[in-house]
Amino acid sequence: MSALLDTASAPPRPRARDTTRWDVQGLRAFAVLAVVAYHLWPNRLPGGFVGVDVFFVISGYLITGHLLREQVSTGRIALGRFWARRAKRLLPGAFLTLLATGTAVLLTVPSTLWGQYGRELIASTVYVQNWQLASDSVDYLASDNQPSPFQHFWSLSVEEQFYIALPVVLALLALALRRTRWHSPVRTARVLLAAVVVLSFVWCVVETRTAPGIAYFSTATRAWEFALGGLASTVVLAAPRTRVARWVRSGGSWLGLVLLLAALWAITPATPFPGTAALLPVVGAVLVVLLGGHSGLAVLGRFAPVAFIGRISYAVYLWHWPAVVLLPIVLGHPLGLRSKVVVLVGSVVVAAVTTLLVEEPLRSSSWVSALRPRRVALYGVLGSVLVVALGAGTLGALQVQQDQAAAYQQRLQAGDVACFGAAARIGSADPCVDPRLADVRVPAPAAAAGDDQNRDACWSNTTADFNVCTLGPSTGYTKHLLAVGDSHNNALISAYRAIAQQRHWRIDVAGHIGCYLTTAEQWAPSQAYTDTCQGWKRSATAWIRAHADELDGVVVTHATTKSPVIVPAGSTNEATVVDGLVGAWRAATDNGVPVVAIRDNPVARPDTLDCVAQMRGPTTSACDVPRAEATASFDGSQQAVARIGAAARFVDMTDWYCTADSCPAVVGGVVVHRDPTHLTATYATTLAPFLGARIARALDAVGR
Repeated sequence: MSALLDTASAPPRPRARDTTRWDVQGLRAFAVLAVVAYHLWPNRLPGGFVGVDVFFVISGYLITGHLLREQVSTGRIALGRFWARRAKRLLPGAFLTLLATGTAVLLTVPSTLWGQYGRELIASTVYVQNWQLASDSVDYLASDNQPSPFQHFWSLSVEEQFYIALPVVLALLALALRRTRWHSPVRTARVLLAAVVVLSFVWCVVETRTAPGIAYFSTATRAWEFALGGLASTVVLAAPRTRVARWVRSGGSWLGLVLLLAALWAITPATPFPGTAALLPVVGAVLVVLLGGHSGLAVLGRFAPVAFIGRISYAVYLWHWPAVVLLPIVLGHPLGLRSKVVVLVGSVVVAAVTTLLVEEPLRSSSWVSALRPRRVALYGVLGSVLVVALGAGTLGALQVQQDQAAAYQQRLQAGDVACFGAAARIGSADPCVDPRLADVRVPAPAAAAGDDQNRDACWSNTTADFNVCTLGPSTGYTKHLLAVGDSHNNALISAYRAIAQQRHWRIDVAGHIGCYLTTAEQWAPSQAYTDTCQGWKRSATAWIRAHADELDGVVVTHATTKSPVIVPAGSTNEATVVDGLVGAWRAATDNGVPVVAIRDNPVARPDTLDCVAQMRGPTTSACDVPRAEATASFDGSQQAVARIGAAARFVDMTDWYCTADSCPAVVGGVVVHRDPTHLTATYATTLAPFLGARIARALDAVGR
């Protein structure tokens, strides 16, 4: 976020003509305080996150102006020198923050989060964090990721990509048009930036509607904000001596400030963003940078406390977010008023210290000033390698834990430990207990989040394609089943595989992100999501009808907590759920194929893996969830089976997850959940003998 750095790092000494843009300095202070306040008090300042958009406009304005002035005066853009200046300004503070935060993660954060945090540390170091988060936003299994202390580097990544692209494109255009009547840097830049504004804004609106997660983090959907700031810069450069009436300049800049203030409350996290809503803060910021240079608004920027916050705003932005994320982990509870004030004040203090004692002295030192671009690039690479090594070391530690747990699991299974996992039969009158499993945690909590055997061949993520994989023999099998549903169905793939092998069945598996067999309308974050889900369900129904003659049954299960249905007027949630299941299952039963409905697995604590990782000794009871709470969500499968009658059967495996009173986080030495709602593949595998027996009994009951 080098918009925070692009004016004089310190208030200038008195001189005949002060050229400092105090309005921009005040705008920096406004933007960073809005972001920090939002992160600490989101309910009080719901739109504070638009401060990032303000920084994008400032960066576009300042960097475009700098590049064009150089191009006009020298006829070229010295790319190496430009990038070297950017590196000198940005990298010391960024690398210092990343190293300090990465070290704090290793010392304070449960190992269950090291994988996610390590990946984001590496992505932040090489300035692709926005694309890492965009990828996670469309990954159903990564969408539950906790905010990491490196997450705020997404905006810095977008800016760095802008700093790479803009000067390269301007230089190439100048080269291509040097012998034409368009050989005017300012005019060429204006056409280029106008095109970027139009194309990027249109794409932003479309993506916000169809893929909001990508739209928020994508460089393509944010480029128009930089470009609009850049257009404002071309206006000033093209007509530097144009006199604008004082009342127009003052009124326009104050209007910009009003728009910015309105955005803080008019825009909320529920607002589709960026989309058209981003026009409010972006246009406000453009009006300020374009008209505020000699208006009354500059008075705010001259006010010493405001000027100082503007001066250290880059460092405040860097340091505040790691504190917001890590301090609750250290304290063991969410931030209260006192701790939030500590974060606010502490961030300003640390930012002031690092700015005044590290960043500014380093930037102004004769040694750094004398560095050639190649040497700057070398030091930048070395710094990146150092930080990336820290992230890679974190991921390596996770791999060691995972390998150790896998080896231990193999020893346990080879020794035929009767009570391992679901074999503990904790819900029975005579549970199985093996003292050797008292201190066992398989898989290791740090690796449990990745204990998943789902794969593309069985999974339709963001498409309507009905992908089906086959488990067990493809010929000579005794029964042929289709197991279909959402991610909770595919979390049982390891169980289905073991059942198919043990019973010589063929089990075809098909799953879709947040989508299962129901005629009810499911809630979806976007229209595109709804369309692909509906298409997949139509394909599933057609597949079942086409294979009805060879199928012995359709096994269905679905999440009850993450895929709510939309209740029509005059109905209830329970009735809508049951009606939707019955309507969809009829595609099988009406064609002579019975349905076996498995009740959804109980849910765990939101921090179940963190809790297990922190427990020491033979018990993890502090991580358990009361049975009534873990199974509270309405499933509807039992009621739907009753409606259909003899052609359907209901299977409830809750007693293999829970005792009469609670649902433990660890059963028979095995970690049950890899996140609050999905089973680990290890536990699903241990469930196979019991689930297979229940499915076989259900099929026998319907004569198959």
